[in-house]
Amino acid sequence: MNDTTKLTTDEELALEAQAGSRRCFEELITRYSSKLFHFLRPKISNVSDIEDIIQETFYKLYKNIFRYDPKWKFSTWLYTAVNRQAISHYRSKQNKNIHGMPIQTDADPADTLIQETQNQNVWKLAQNLKANQYEVLWLRYVEDLSLKEIARIMRKSHTAARLLLHRARLNLGKQFQKDPEFGQYLIHPNPEGQKMFYRENRG
Repeated sequence: MNDTTKLTTDEELALEAQAGSRRCFEELITRYSSKLFHFLRPKISNVSDIEDIIQETFYKLYKNIFRYDPKWKFSTWLYTAVNRQAISHYRSKQNKNIHGMPIQTDADPADTLIQETQNQNVWKLAQNLKANQYEVLWLRYVEDLSLKEIARIMRKSHTAARLLLHRARLNLGKQFQKDPEFGQYLIHPNPEGQKMFYRENRG
């Protein structure tokens, strides 16, 4: 890859791939392979299955790159596809390793979360959540997708996606309270309501 390709946006790479550039599609694979692995890991225990799902997803997207609509972020199209592929993979194996993804009903008064770029250990802690809660947090705070895009990926209504994100934030806050390793941090929403940050609890 040359430096120009690496600086190109995902959407531009996808359009170049539509025009026949295999190199641009390979750059998209490089950018997203690790992200997809970490996205799938909490709900799929078998690493080989995850790798198969990712490989098959990219293969299908490459074959159908002409279907990509630039009005959507490339990541929205990609995560929608990998979700569908994961479901298809396990249906074909008649395996029940993918969680049913129910929404938790217990609430916590603290509405908290952290910015994922601060500490990757946060995502290890988030793996204690139900798979769909981890998923919605990842899409919102790693991929920076809107609720509309998340709802499309997860096949939920906008209201259901908003509720799921709210529950996930509450339950991640609970994990922080329970885990002494992370007890030195409190989680506070940014005033703009989109990005999150650490604040050390000094008593």
